[in-house]
Amino acid sequence: MEIRKSLLLFLILVCGVFAFTAFVVSKQVVENVVQDLTWKYSQVAAQYDVERTLSPILEEVKLAQTVAKDPHVVSWARNVGDEVYRSTAEDVLERYRWQFKSKNFFIVLDSDLSYHYNDVQSIRQPSYLRYYLEPESVTDVWYFNQRQQGQHLSVNIAKDIHIDRTKVWINQAIFDDGQFLGVVGTGMDIELFTHQLAYRHTSSLKTLFVDESDRVQLILHSGEFDYPLRNSQFEKPSLDTFVPNQNDFTVLSQFMRKQKAGQEAELLMIEQEGGRAVVAIHYVAELGWYELTFVDVASMLPTWAYTNLSYVFFALSLLLGGFAYYYSIKVWIRPMEEQVAKIRTLADGSTVQLESKLRSTSLESNLAILEQELVQSRNSLQKLVASRTAALDELTTLDVVTRLWNRKGLEQELSRELARSEREQEPFGLIWIDLGLTGRSDIDVNSVTYENTLNAAGCGIARAVRAYDRAARWEDDEFLVLVRAKYSCNLQQLAHRIKTCISTERDVKEDVYCTGGTLAIGGTIVEPGMTEKEALTLADRALYIAKDKQGEFIYIHQFDKPIDRIA
Repeated sequence: MEIRKSLLLFLILVCGVFAFTAFVVSKQVVENVVQDLTWKYSQVAAQYDVERTLSPILEEVKLAQTVAKDPHVVSWARNVGDEVYRSTAEDVLERYRWQFKSKNFFIVLDSDLSYHYNDVQSIRQPSYLRYYLEPESVTDVWYFNQRQQGQHLSVNIAKDIHIDRTKVWINQAIFDDGQFLGVVGTGMDIELFTHQLAYRHTSSLKTLFVDESDRVQLILHSGEFDYPLRNSQFEKPSLDTFVPNQNDFTVLSQFMRKQKAGQEAELLMIEQEGGRAVVAIHYVAELGWYELTFVDVASMLPTWAYTNLSYVFFALSLLLGGFAYYYSIKVWIRPMEEQVAKIRTLADGSTVQLESKLRSTSLESNLAILEQELVQSRNSLQKLVASRTAALDELTTLDVVTRLWNRKGLEQELSRELARSEREQEPFGLIWIDLGLTGRSDIDVNSVTYENTLNAAGCGIARAVRAYDRAARWEDDEFLVLVRAKYSCNLQQLAHRIKTCISTERDVKEDVYCTGGTLAIGGTIVEPGMTEKEALTLADRALYIAKDKQGEFIYIHQFDKPIDRIA
């Protein structure tokens, strides 16, 4: 049950994380898609404004450019005081007036700064002259700015307080051989194009028409339009008043300049009071205006869409979590519980007792019991194997009769001693002992007496040699002793001691054969670099020489070295 609870909590956590992550990611993806589509929509809307709703202004601009290039108008602008040029130019302007949609025209002559205007309401006035512009007047600053900047065209929505007209003023400069001669144009009624914008404008769009000086000329929002007029300082609101974030305004200004330079449009997102908005920028070169279309992202994708999306992911997470829980129970948990039950059954039958603080019915405690029992069994088995191995090694290297090493054991020791001797350049000794029982007619090698005799000899040899020497029964009644000695005199002394100890043991024990007249001992010093065969051959040769000697039957091979003579 604990595993099931843990699994359930884990799946709840995983499903919650999955639902939250999927919701956030999908929301971000949807927002990106909506932003991209909104931007494309705003681009299309801006292009529509230029091609359809701004087309009346563009037609007026083309006509104003034609008027500015008319030779009669240019001649009057050069010869302001000539009545003939004035009369001819006024006839031309009057003819063009009827081609303008609002049936009016105006002209400003740079020579005397005179402002001439005519429309349907003022047709009965005797003269077209209305007033003279003054450089110090803020109401006339538009003309002097255009002249100073050398602009060919400027379009603005303003009220001319001198003639009491509020219109879309199309100001086309008159140039002749690069000389600025004045401005000619028309004042277009605002209603001629704003009603088209208001008719098709939706609540999610907010469009600003801004001139190159960042002055807002026209605002369209929620189906209504507004054309902010100049304030008491005769200034129009700037674009930065509609974009409160300074960083957004800086980026927007950069994008506007790029658009004017003919670069590709880019997606731009800014913060407004109502939230985030996608901005589409379109530069109308014919007017010198920027059309900025702001599309509210929240209005394009309402809040209920995110709510429904969260419900979908919540339901999907529940479904996925339920399936994962069912699959885990069936495939993993249930088989695991069956295995745990089997382990508990094995643990209940174990002889191992845990401490009281560890006693439990959990899987961990049952595994601890089995582990402890397995460790104990493994340790017992290892001890048994070690003891059996030691016993086998002892049987293979010890002689059961004499309790000395056998031939195999001494051969191993002799190989190690030869290697040590060559490595350390130190000699050692070998003593070969023959009891002389083999070949005698009165000896029964299968009798107990023979074994007693060998045992007595082994005891005597073991008592005579030192603890670090190695003695072994080589074969039958022959023994071999490996002696850590450098000098022949040491071997001679050890040989006499061995002979004495063997005689003593023989006298003590009962039912043994007499070896007093047949015991022979031969020995030799093994020099570094000798092989095992050479060492055994020298010892064997010394034994045969000892058998031929009269008296003590002991012979130690002598090397012609000064050290032997000194010892």
